Amino acid sequence: MFGDGRTTGRGGRGGDPTTGRGGRGRRRTPPMFVRSRAVGRTAREAAGRDRLSALSDDLLHRILGPLDARLAAGQCSLLSRRWRHVWATMPHVTLVGHASERFGDNLLLLRDGDNKLRALTLHSASTDHFAHQCRWLRHVASHGIRVLDIALGTADDVELPDCVFNCTTLEEITVSASAVRQVVAPKTICLPCLKKLHLRFMQLSDPSVADKLTSGCPALEELDLSRCSLGVFRVSSDTVKTLSVTACDYLEIHVSAPSIASLKLSVAGRVKLDAMPSQHLELLRFGSLLKDMMDKPATEGPTFSKMKSLYLGEWLVVDFYRPLAYFFNHAPNLAMLSLDQWKLYEENNGEISGPAYFRWKSTEKLNLPSVLSSDLEILRLRISKDDDAGEFSTLRRMLKEKTKPKEMEVVWF
Repeated sequence: MFGDGRTTGRGGRGGDPTTGRGGRGRRRTPPMFVRSRAVGRTAREAAGRDRLSALSDDLLHRILGPLDARLAAGQCSLLSRRWRHVWATMPHVTLVGHASERFGDNLLLLRDGDNKLRALTLHSASTDHFAHQCRWLRHVASHGIRVLDIALGTADDVELPDCVFNCTTLEEITVSASAVRQVVAPKTICLPCLKKLHLRFMQLSDPSVADKLTSGCPALEELDLSRCSLGVFRVSSDTVKTLSVTACDYLEIHVSAPSIASLKLSVAGRVKLDAMPSQHLELLRFGSLLKDMMDKPATEGPTFSKMKSLYLGEWLVVDFYRPLAYFFNHAPNLAMLSLDQWKLYEENNGEISGPAYFRWKSTEKLNLPSVLSSDLEILRLRISKDDDAGEFSTLRRMLKEKTKPKEMEVVWF
């Protein structure tokens, strides 16, 4: 019975749309099945469509760029017909391990001139392959390369080709070693466009290298030296804004960088800092630096009048008796202070006491410098529960009361 009052049977003109019975004997498909069939056809059409091929070249290059070029050319080309040749046009190429000479020649030396190579990551694991890898470096250096990342995994000494330090288009260079410290002693340095230089596990004991970097990199903004042997090293630059010298061995380091905004320094020898406009300063193993500052007249020591953020690693409570009081008085505009003992804890195998570097012994009463009486915006402490935990608690309470930070974070380990 329907709403219009008509009654129909099997052979009538009407019919039951839910059973397909009635009407003129024609079986009608329920609407829900019609919709499911349509959805099924759409799913099958979508499954058969090669969506990877519809991706833009820029997106494909970003996907394939960090991968080993052999993987991008081989296995990844099976994912899509269009991917079979896109690897040959990538602006960023990564060659890892023992890439064959023939493969590298085809990829780099025989490259279409319309497809410029902008970045090359080269991992060299054996001196047996270094000869043709140097040929690749010379080729890309003469064809507009901008970013170069070289990782040396060989246990033998190798000499980087001069082109690495004499290229008019390079903007960023990273050279790292993992087995032995590799000697960096280029005859000349001419990198007029270089903005970022990162060296890991290198040996730059020749003092002339620092002078060549200063004169040969007039646009350098970021210098990062990690686990390097520096000897007597001078950083003198009007353009450097970020300087990081961490876990390095050196006899003396002299920093003269009037534009520097961020300085991270592990103190391992004598340190001389000229006028420092740095807004952010990180110091590790800073005992000898503080001693040198205290030994000089107040008018000769560096000032940090523009410094807003200070991170101190590997510190002890005893540092607050005199050395840090002297230091804080040279940083009147400090807004963020981070005191972190975790580095000290790690390097001394879980022991906070008895560090190998210089610390003062004092019987004076703990007294925070008057400059810390001003309000801080952020105060962060990561301190140990062991040994002098009572003194740490006293220090934490005094810092909180004196500095009145708007935000405070304390982590005990």
